[in-house]
Amino acid sequence: MKKLISTLLFVLVCLTGQSQNEKVWNEVVAGHANTPYVKVTKVALYEDRTEISMHIDFVAGQWIRIAANTFLQADGKQFPVKEATVLTLGEQYTMPADTLDFVLTFEPVPQNVRSIDLVEPGGWVVPNIRNAGLLPEGIANTYWRDATTGDWLIGFAPKHVIYKNKVYDIASQTKKKDTYTLTLDDGTTIQVGKMKKGQRTIAVGNGKPATCSPITTASLPDYPSKDMRTGFVDNGYRTDDTVTIIGWLKDMPDAVRQQNHEFSIDFENILTNKQETTYAKMDSLGCFTFKMPLFNTSEVFIDWGRTYVNAFLEPGKTYFFLSDFVTGQKLWMGDDVRVQNEILTHPRSRAEAQVPYDQKDVDLIAYWAKCDSARLLQKAHLAALQQSSPTLSQRYIDYIGDYYRMLQGRNMMQARFHAKDYIVPQEYMDYVGREFWQKAPKPYTLYRDFITMNNDFLSQIATTKGADNLPDIFKRFEKEGKVKLTADESRALEGFLEKVKEVNAEVAAAKSEEEQKKIIEAFNNSEMVTTLNALIKKNADVLNTLGYQQVLDIVDSLGCDRPLRDIALAQRMLQTIDGLRQPLDPGVLAFAEENIQLPGAIGAVKSLNDKYLAIQQRDISKSPSLKTADELANMSDGEKILRKIIEPYKGKIILLDIWGTWCGPCKEALSHSQEEYERLKGYDLVYLYLCNRSSDESWKNTIKEYNILGDNVVHYNLPADQQSAIEHFLNVNSFPTYKLIDRDGTILEVNADPRNLERLAGLLENME
Repeated sequence: MKKLISTLLFVLVCLTGQSQNEKVWNEVVAGHANTPYVKVTKVALYEDRTEISMHIDFVAGQWIRIAANTFLQADGKQFPVKEATVLTLGEQYTMPADTLDFVLTFEPVPQNVRSIDLVEPGGWVVPNIRNAGLLPEGIANTYWRDATTGDWLIGFAPKHVIYKNKVYDIASQTKKKDTYTLTLDDGTTIQVGKMKKGQRTIAVGNGKPATCSPITTASLPDYPSKDMRTGFVDNGYRTDDTVTIIGWLKDMPDAVRQQNHEFSIDFENILTNKQETTYAKMDSLGCFTFKMPLFNTSEVFIDWGRTYVNAFLEPGKTYFFLSDFVTGQKLWMGDDVRVQNEILTHPRSRAEAQVPYDQKDVDLIAYWAKCDSARLLQKAHLAALQQSSPTLSQRYIDYIGDYYRMLQGRNMMQARFHAKDYIVPQEYMDYVGREFWQKAPKPYTLYRDFITMNNDFLSQIATTKGADNLPDIFKRFEKEGKVKLTADESRALEGFLEKVKEVNAEVAAAKSEEEQKKIIEAFNNSEMVTTLNALIKKNADVLNTLGYQQVLDIVDSLGCDRPLRDIALAQRMLQTIDGLRQPLDPGVLAFAEENIQLPGAIGAVKSLNDKYLAIQQRDISKSPSLKTADELANMSDGEKILRKIIEPYKGKIILLDIWGTWCGPCKEALSHSQEEYERLKGYDLVYLYLCNRSSDESWKNTIKEYNILGDNVVHYNLPADQQSAIEHFLNVNSFPTYKLIDRDGTILEVNADPRNLERLAGLLENME
């Protein structure tokens, strides 16, 4: 028994000793990693080893590999990796899910280190890994929050100070023991008191000293008190409102800076349903200042390729945004930025909110149930977060909760594109309308996912509703006082549908194609059709508004408010102008002015309309770049037509671009034509553009818009059958399609996409 007790005591002593010789960093902060997918979650420093716990967000089915020569670097020394859990060092590992957790074990790093770098030569680098509980030494590269309010108050760099949304130069700095006196370039003096119990007093100018705590975590810690305010700024969708963003991408590595020398903000334009990007110049330090118009409070992506920060901005406010690449910290300062900081500290999980589905034949009712289950889990996680962080603001709680709601609505509407036979059950649509569309938080620009859902939802209803028949259309117009029908016109309309049925039955019963043609020709030349064609021509202006009236009918039937009604109508009109590359008919523009009250919405329609009116007035009819199909008359073989077109350019390299004015990616690519011409001007190149299914006016307007003209530029807008014949010969199944034709007229099987100019230039170089 004594021996057993002694053994147990020995084991206890050993375990106690091991615990005493272990240092664990449970809250880890790190500098800017060269990949957004990798995160260090824990560091355990033992006497005989160091363990680094890793978390990866990637894609299931993709592989990763941890090099066998990976090492930790600390105090100028390297500590090589010894082993890994889950995966084998140096070997490919296929991700079983979208996330992966594992542990790397290294040679022991001294337990008194303040920071560690994780280096995989030629791969991942996670610099400046450190314990968030470690207080800073001195004030250089530190950030301080007001201990009373919880806001970020001030930041110190070796030569600069961040205060009140501005970066100041330090004119002079003195240190006496653990206190500091700084004089800024504008003469302001800052007094920094001694560190006591993890805090310092900081006084700026003649202001009252504030008790401040160092921010050692990656973002601002929870605020000390609750904020029960609700709602977000709604400026009524004004066109003259702006937001000011000042900031600093501090200590960017050269490789990161080379990604883009400008700071960018991306957002979804609710009127065009397109992502737009606003840029600001950065100085040599990475500082920037700019104002951007803001239609209303909007979800934005802050310089996404470098900071990966998602937030919202409210009109009329001024913000300061910091991303420190050495410390890895991201912070907001400025007008009412509490929620923005809380989102950084407690980010929402978009991966968790995504509910995957098969890419075809989706059972929408089953998918609906999966989406509901996912959101119940999200609600539970949000409730648990409120328990662990009881001072979270009500605006944060509302914002995150509605974020998941809007994402579910978006997911459910996107799934319709993969439904079996493209059939969307009515109860499915009713649920989306009742729970997401009608209960959308305001302003409507607050969530990007609502913008997508709204467009999909209204489009689906329009598709299901279908078009009204001709008699019903004119009955409605007559009732509304928009047309006045003669007795002959009324009789023609009354008998039209029945006559169409009779003609269709006769065509079906006809014994030959020739007989069918005679029946149809007789109908088209009948007095009824002649009368109706004249009626349609006489009322073309009213009929042109029909599609737009349908939009209003749909949203009115759903009971939406005036702003969303105006936005929906403006969206449809802007899509029409953009798709056709033509201005609206005068009657349609008058309809817009009558029905759209929001200044921003009607202003956007008029602005784009004016753009294409101006383009339309430019005459390029005499440009040698525009070719007619006269010389191709009576040709139907696709290969022969193409050979005839390229015959004059034998001896030159031809870049063939098959596109259409209706094709968004085609027009996006064409918008970079001048950049393309400049980059490839050293090659003996002819640009040949063949346009698919586009009106002559839209075709010419697009050419004029992007100035796609020149001595070596050739355009054709062939008859549909000839264009189709060429596309069939070339096996075209997507737009745009690019082909490279060598000097002998051989069509090369290479990727000639000019959207990757450097790769295309390399191909051309090899052909010289």
